[in-house]
Amino acid sequence: MRLSAVLAVRNEEPMLERGLELLRFCDEIVVVVDSRSDDRTQEIARRHTDRVWVEDFVDFAAHKNAAIERSQGDWLLLVDADERVTPALAREIQDTLARDPAQLGFTFEIVSFFLGQRMRYGAWQQHHLRLVRREHARWEGAIHEQLSLPPERVGRLEGELWHFSHRSIQEMLAKTIRFGEIQSLELYEHGAPRVTPWRLARLMLREFAWRMVRRRGYKDGMPGVIESLYQPFSLFCVHAMLWQRQRTETLAETYRALEQQAAEHR
Repeated sequence: MRLSAVLAVRNEEPMLERGLELLRFCDEIVVVVDSRSDDRTQEIARRHTDRVWVEDFVDFAAHKNAAIERSQGDWLLLVDADERVTPALAREIQDTLARDPAQLGFTFEIVSFFLGQRMRYGAWQQHHLRLVRREHARWEGAIHEQLSLPPERVGRLEGELWHFSHRSIQEMLAKTIRFGEIQSLELYEHGAPRVTPWRLARLMLREFAWRMVRRRGYKDGMPGVIESLYQPFSLFCVHAMLWQRQRTETLAETYRALEQQAAEHR
């Protein structure tokens, strides 16, 4: 069984090298680079594999599917540049595929590190479907993209994939802006309810209560408290951008009218 590691990346110069080094156990590494990248991402990828392409960005699912379409393995290991396949997980993947399993895919635990700390609370504990038979690998959704397989055909591995998420506050803010623009557009195009003050407050309060109280985010110390407060803020940004899109008159039109009023004001 041939195994392909598949990545879709943009501006990942600080993170890509070490991630690719840990993927050498795979039979091939496929990397699709977002054409908007303006750092050494492409150069680093080509040091580890000759299967590198540059593609224009449409949405996250399309970007990742472009990498899948260029893979040749029987099985695909779907990872991001800021994720690390631990040696224990690599051995388990190899042993599992050597048995030619009947399953269509496998999940394993994603261990997230936030601002340098392993997160054990605050809704971070998740198993994701990342090892998939090639013919069943297809991402769906413009953002927070997902794979869909019948649950009864999905197995579970015990190894860990480490995710070095949110490595600075500055990075978090930049990511929130970038993802917010995409997610607000997706919500707008799917006819999301109009954003009202009450709806906005309810979304933020519910997210805070889920992470800080119900999932005890405070037990992860200061990083846990920051994250429990930041996720409601991230939701606020997405829905504020959605409100901006839902306006009958765009803000640009409003300010053109205000400029005219200022020029005529006596």
